[in-house]
Amino acid sequence: MKQSNLLLNISEQQLQQAGLTRAQARKSLAALDYRDNDVFRHVMNAENPVSRKILTMYLSDLLHRRIVWIGSEATEPVKANFREKGVRYDVMVRIRDDQGKPMLVNLEMQNYRMAESLSLRSQGYASRMVSDQIEVGGSFDFIPVLQIMITRRMPEMKASREYLHYHRYTNEKTSKWMPKERCRTLWIEMEKTQALERIPTEQWRISDKITYMLRYSRDPKKQKIIHELIEKEEVIRMMEEKRMDFLKDTSDAIARMRMKYDEMDEKTVYKKGIEKGMRKGKILLLKDVLNQKLALTETDEACLSNLTEEDINQIVHVLYKINTLEDFHDQLKKLSDLKNRTINNTQFSFSHD
Repeated sequence: MKQSNLLLNISEQQLQQAGLTRAQARKSLAALDYRDNDVFRHVMNAENPVSRKILTMYLSDLLHRRIVWIGSEATEPVKANFREKGVRYDVMVRIRDDQGKPMLVNLEMQNYRMAESLSLRSQGYASRMVSDQIEVGGSFDFIPVLQIMITRRMPEMKASREYLHYHRYTNEKTSKWMPKERCRTLWIEMEKTQALERIPTEQWRISDKITYMLRYSRDPKKQKIIHELIEKEEVIRMMEEKRMDFLKDTSDAIARMRMKYDEMDEKTVYKKGIEKGMRKGKILLLKDVLNQKLALTETDEACLSNLTEEDINQIVHVLYKINTLEDFHDQLKKLSDLKNRTINNTQFSFSHD
């Protein structure tokens, strides 16, 4: 099933409501990169049957064990105190194999521009996964944790042609594992899956195909292989269907916003104070849409009420990226930082006139 065929799942009415032609929708779908955190979470989470099946097949192949159960875990652990650095996992799941052995697994799609901090970040995440299992008065027993870091490249691994790198606690001299060692990190260098092209795709493992798709789905030079994978492999078709779902969800949200904006235009166009009325209406609408996705606090709603119409339009423009309160607060901070830079630049300009 190719991308053009997947677009048949979007009705003409949905396209019209979203203000998109089928050609624009095709372009939008092609622009959705699995490496984008929001798209990655949507495709690889364990909260619906399709994504759960994709993730189960991926982890079973990576870990060489048959996973029989998988369940979602909280992706934003509660802070113990206000000074503690907040953590937001991309995909956090608890799994159990056919031997009854459980494991806590976190998958992180990491931006290559953060390469300097990736090692520390992986250790921080793994440590948090362990500490959250240990309670006051209890033992130090915890189920095994696996931190999977999916990256573009790892500079330290230049000499290795493999794209999978396992790390665990070992003795420095003998390389023996620590007794009852339960913490592992798996590094995945997506870019090195290019070496798979030397052999027929029929000989690729399931994890090879999924990882290659994560990295090269948008690469124009790889589309022949990408289309071959889509046509021949069920799990890849499921990934593409989830990517289409993300496009539909985004388009529907934008369509709802546009339709309500149009309704407000019609209702207020002949009234006095149109600008004030439009701003107020947009704020109410934005609160309504965000409250369907998040649980806004009174402070959050107060912040929205103080936004200018330009600010509101900026939030609407990135609405598809706002899936948690942290996302929302990040967008507010970006607006604030932008204003501060503008003010500082203006003051600097005046001081030199």
